[in-house]
Amino acid sequence: MKKSAFTMLELVFVIVVIGIITAVMLPRIDRDNVYEAAQQVISHIKYTQHLAMMDNKFDDADPLWYKEMWQMQFQACSGNKHAYSIYSNTNHDNGINKEEAALDPLSRKRITASTCNSGPEQDPNVVLSNKYDIDTVTLAGGCFNTGNMNSSFAFDHLGRPHFDLQSSVNVTHTACTITLASNANSATITIEPETGYTYLSYITP
Repeated sequence: MKKSAFTMLELVFVIVVIGIITAVMLPRIDRDNVYEAAQQVISHIKYTQHLAMMDNKFDDADPLWYKEMWQMQFQACSGNKHAYSIYSNTNHDNGINKEEAALDPLSRKRITASTCNSGPEQDPNVVLSNKYDIDTVTLAGGCFNTGNMNSSFAFDHLGRPHFDLQSSVNVTHTACTITLASNANSATITIEPETGYTYLSYITP
């Protein structure tokens, strides 16, 4: 009888502990997709900066040389989808050709997604809405302007962030922020001016 009572008490204790763990972990599970998306974006921003510092695009014989600086562009598509690309605009147009996109050093896939859809040679993870359920991407501060390139930023060979490569070279002197959101959860990435230092500055508690 005593053994049965102890067994029942142990079972109740285990159920209570599982309930407590579940109550603590569920909010964190809800935030994981946003956190993981932010970590991926931070990694790719640093990769973009690395490419720029290793590949100086300056050419005094080409007045449009700055368009070829390595840059990251965020794209909003129909169906409330969001993706991004890393590329060097070698042909100086307003689009992103697959051949201009950076190669992921591990998967060897192109870091780009045309109309937020990835082909066999493209990295599907850059479609943030599919991979991480991201429904909003907001750029502000030093990487936002009212022109045509308000969703992109670039780095020069010194690692400094620039914005608006449509008409000239524009070094930003204001921190750039990129906020990713999924439902009520969000994470903000900050890129510091001058140095291009990138970090996760905020995540929904």
